[in-house]
Amino acid sequence: MLKAAEIFMYPYLVFLSIFFGAPTLLLAWRLRREIVQYRRTARWLLVFVFTVGWFWDWLSCRTGVWRYDTAPTLGLWVAGLPVEELVGFYLLGTAFMFLVVLAVLRRRRDV
Repeated sequence: MLKAAEIFMYPYLVFLSIFFGAPTLLLAWRLRREIVQYRRTARWLLVFVFTVGWFWDWLSCRTGVWRYDTAPTLGLWVAGLPVEELVGFYLLGTAFMFLVVLAVLRRRRDV
């Protein structure tokens, strides 16, 4: 288990938790009924992001277009990308955008 001081050694993980994790969890709880209706859409979004998005990032890193600094990360890499990128931007980021669209749709139906 990481101690509080050790957690701040990983600023990328802290950033993703605060700005992606917390809002995503709050929206998911608030929209829990709507999520059930759009499960299939959510799965297809994740499939697209984890295939096309991963390939795009992997190719960009491989060709030198960009790179990930290893200092602020956990140092765990999956398929050529840091685990924070996969969990934070791919999973939480996609879920957050999906939930924002659901919130807009819900608001339009209520108006």
